[in-house]
Amino acid sequence: MTLKEKLAAARGRPAGSEPAGTASVPAAAAPTASAPASPEIGHEEPSPPAPPAPSRETLGRPLTLQEKLAAARSGGAGAAARAAKPSPRPAASPATSPAARAASSRAVPPLEQATDPRDLAEHLRRAGAEQAKKAQGSTAKAAPTSKAAPRKAESKVVPPRPGREVAVSATSRRGLLRVGFWIAAGWAAFTAGMATLLAGSARFFFPNVLAEPPSTIKVGSPGDFEKGQVEERWKAEWGFWIVRSDAYDGEDKIYALSSICTHLGCPPNWLASEQKFKCPCHGSGFYISGVNFEGPAPRPLERYKLTLGDDGQLVVDKSQKYQEELGQWTDPESYFKV
Repeated sequence: MTLKEKLAAARGRPAGSEPAGTASVPAAAAPTASAPASPEIGHEEPSPPAPPAPSRETLGRPLTLQEKLAAARSGGAGAAARAAKPSPRPAASPATSPAARAASSRAVPPLEQATDPRDLAEHLRRAGAEQAKKAQGSTAKAAPTSKAAPRKAESKVVPPRPGREVAVSATSRRGLLRVGFWIAAGWAAFTAGMATLLAGSARFFFPNVLAEPPSTIKVGSPGDFEKGQVEERWKAEWGFWIVRSDAYDGEDKIYALSSICTHLGCPPNWLASEQKFKCPCHGSGFYISGVNFEGPAPRPLERYKLTLGDDGQLVVDKSQKYQEELGQWTDPESYFKV
């Protein structure tokens, strides 16, 4: 018989009955308390029959749970009557009940070998008692920790934001001075920036005036220059030569020739031995008359305005230029005829 069948038999069948599947025990092998003793065993008197089990009619009240359990576990009406008999002592606990004392007075076989329903009921009672004892021990251990109430989280109360008057009154004097300093510095920087902007704007209302040298210069009388002569005294400072020659159209003339190459603006040099102007940058060559004949120069040199002053000296005016490719060398102010 399995353990499950034993437990089912203990829970579902009355006391003294045998579970299904087991062999029936002969009456002679297991004598009960009510069976008469055999002559071979002893000369004891047979036990009197058990009194009838008390009922609701005999007691005048309904049976209690203790009485019902005692009757079921003992398997006879005598045990039920003993449980129902009033006692002057207080009600015994489940551990000291008559059924428990009766079960504990005899040897209880192990659970695997138990076949009697009373033994199975005793195993169930002991298991329940052990579980109750463990539960009481766990609650006793948890009791000290449960006494300490959990600490409630402190809620931070945020005070209301003070008004402007309260905030200003609560500010220290040093803080007010610091704020005032930075406000004054900001306004000073703003004022300086606006003044600079206005001054720069006002500058556009006035024209730009550059300190330029005068554009006219006196170079001497016509008799100071010889024919075929190139005077270089004014090349470095004024940027022109005074030339007297008849190489252009056969007439003896004096003219002011620019010392700037018409290619990229380099100043050419006068080579007296070769009677030409030679540009040192890219090799452009010009005759004494100023006409180009070699190199990358695209056109002849330019002439400046040349007139005779009231004092008899030649006056060169750099504000006026004359170009040969435009036919301006025929202008009377582009040369002085000797």
